Amino acid sequence: MHRRAFIGTLAAATTVSLGDGVVETAAAAETIEPLVFDSTASLLDSNDDELADESVVAVWAEDTATNSDSDGDGDGVIYGDESSIPLVAVDAGVVGFGSMLVEDETNWQAGNEEFLLNVFDAEVGTGTVLWDEGHGQYYTLSKFSQFHAYAEENGYDVAATTSLTDDLSDADAAVVTSPGTAFTDEELDALSTFVDDGGTLLLFDQSDYGNYDETANLNDVVGSLGRGFRFNDDEVVDDIENGGQPYQPRTDEFGTEFDYFAAREGLGLDPEETYTVPVTDVIDGDTVKVDLDGTVENIRVLGLDTPETSGNSQYEQIREWEGIEDTAYLEAWADEATNFGVDELADETVDLTFDTEEPTRDAFGRILGYIYYDAGSGARDTLYNRRCVEEGLARVYDSGFSKHTAFRAAEEAARSDGTGLWAESDPEDTSEIRNRAVDDLFFPKAASVRTTTGAVDDARVPVVAESTATQEGGDVAYDRIPLVGVDDDARVALVGGELVDESYESEEGFAVDTSTYENFVFVTNLLDSLSATTGDVLVDGGRGQFGASYGLSAEDAAYYLRFLEGVGIGFEGVNEFTAETLSSARALLLSTPADALSDEELDALSSFRDDGGSVVLVGTGWTGSEGRDNLNAVADALGTDLRLSADRVTDESNNLDGDAELPTTTAFDTSFDLFSAYDGSSSGDDDENGELVVAEIHEDAEGNDYDNLNDEYVVFENVGESPLDLTDWQVKDEVDKTYTFPTFTLDAGAQVTLYTGSGTDTDTELYWGQSAPVWNNSGDTVYVYDDTGVLMIAESY
Repeated sequence: MHRRAFIGTLAAATTVSLGDGVVETAAAAETIEPLVFDSTASLLDSNDDELADESVVAVWAEDTATNSDSDGDGDGVIYGDESSIPLVAVDAGVVGFGSMLVEDETNWQAGNEEFLLNVFDAEVGTGTVLWDEGHGQYYTLSKFSQFHAYAEENGYDVAATTSLTDDLSDADAAVVTSPGTAFTDEELDALSTFVDDGGTLLLFDQSDYGNYDETANLNDVVGSLGRGFRFNDDEVVDDIENGGQPYQPRTDEFGTEFDYFAAREGLGLDPEETYTVPVTDVIDGDTVKVDLDGTVENIRVLGLDTPETSGNSQYEQIREWEGIEDTAYLEAWADEATNFGVDELADETVDLTFDTEEPTRDAFGRILGYIYYDAGSGARDTLYNRRCVEEGLARVYDSGFSKHTAFRAAEEAARSDGTGLWAESDPEDTSEIRNRAVDDLFFPKAASVRTTTGAVDDARVPVVAESTATQEGGDVAYDRIPLVGVDDDARVALVGGELVDESYESEEGFAVDTSTYENFVFVTNLLDSLSATTGDVLVDGGRGQFGASYGLSAEDAAYYLRFLEGVGIGFEGVNEFTAETLSSARALLLSTPADALSDEELDALSSFRDDGGSVVLVGTGWTGSEGRDNLNAVADALGTDLRLSADRVTDESNNLDGDAELPTTTAFDTSFDLFSAYDGSSSGDDDENGELVVAEIHEDAEGNDYDNLNDEYVVFENVGESPLDLTDWQVKDEVDKTYTFPTFTLDAGAQVTLYTGSGTDTDTELYWGQSAPVWNNSGDTVYVYDDTGVLMIAESY
């Protein structure tokens, strides 16, 4: 299942300066989570111009947001590109909100209910809040039942009224949501008196999408009160920072003059708490029902995906299952996974915990959690999520969860051993797809490439946009816009578009067939041409890409996974950058990171590159400044001058499906060896198709290790198709004990055993000549370096 259909968002905090004292990030523990404004309008000043008064605006949209006159009636005021868009304004006892904020479908993991209750506390203090239902409102109090209960639990008496003016004398505050009928002059006078006497009026608007808003009626109210803001007849959207859809702008741009943003106990689940709950039903291998404080909740088991049952087979994405091409086979294993879930969890009491790197609920409202249960030890200490992976009943779901590395290792072990459904997995037999000469490419949501000093030299640009393309923004203007830049010395490329995003596959619902484009071939030739080693292609998903509206994780690239399998290359998601997690790779695809990389992560990437791996940075023009800066910081750490430009590239003439934001191009510099069908020949590996692996490690000799050194050994195998020259290659352990190969060639398919002790070398046996054991019985790592010092293998046991 495509991840954007599975999880709507992670609450990524950003910081954008809008002026002195205006901005707070929501990353600090004492501050509420970012707010999500579902179907929101913006606000204006009292002259119906842009509102920029920092003393009035409490919440602004992010700098990635825009607004439009969605209903086309010509009444909307469009904010300029450099203007900040206000979403909440306050003036002398009157508060205006562009969105309803706290209706019952709200995702309570955002900070919305905490924010509104803080507004109550700051502006009202205590007492009775009337909810107007006397003006044809659709948004009656019943549609806010959860917030209603929450406010009452916190000391407020919230009551609906159909006769607001009659009841104002007993109230401390009044709420008016989009009034379908206008207020009479007498009602407006009553509201004015109420506010002048110290009452608080809270006005809630909505976007003009579909023309369901009642902006004019709200403006009659706030205008009669003489306050310094008005509601805009518009819709605010944000393609980058949102709650799962562009019409749900997410923001933590808070005005620091207002005491509205302190974190407090809200309606969402506490991600730090363990909930002990009974299991009431097992739906399938990765979904169960539990009774959580009297409410039956669906739990989506975090970090894995079991096959879809026959009743849901239309949702199965066969390409996500390495080496498997039979849907009926997966359906059979779906039943096995369900049976396992029933056997392990039915009628059990379990501990439900959460992952701080993931939201507590997905886009469907299901809880995302870890389930710990008693598997016979007498304690709830067995992690069901991981057991499913270890038993070969599930694949790892490549989201940003913190246990990803451990789960990935468990899946690799199950695949290697042919456990469970992996018994029939055969990636080497995967059919080859789309592998042909590159005729045309498409660059979705593209940006151009530049350098630290300006324009990138043409000699470093294999692909430019067509002459019909244009740039919006940025400070480097081009006649022909570069979409890819290459730095051979740094083993780094920068690509200005997410070329392997499966969102643009027709089978995923995209309007046109993109399988006729050769994006996969080009990307593979590019990463291989820069690499000096072999192994898998890794894609980073641990820097917030999974939850962002931009960026790619492995869950976004199943079709590319299948292409790579067809040409004999593995493809894996990786969330942590360490010597161990990167050691098996030839290349890393790193798309725009929502979260900045740490110094340790940047050091690990640099070491990976120094050991022969290539890094392809994948950018987009549809990101904010923070994501772009994070990507460019990686480029800087890798020692390349390539940078992603702060622009957007569009093409009205050459594009996909008439969408200028999806430019296509055939403008290639064919002096780069990147445009033929992939055959592996562009790899920097000098040993053609030879590939060395560790076939066996026998670290624990029989008896006393010192007396039986030649019962300690490592078996190497050439699993490639050509002989492999190992002359001057080196084998090392974790403390740098070093063996150097003599003049030696290992034939394709052949094995050679390296013994720790002494003996006579042959074509199948080599001797280290050590007088003491090398390989620790308690665990060690076999490192193999080629004759240029490039790390080829790091096999731990």
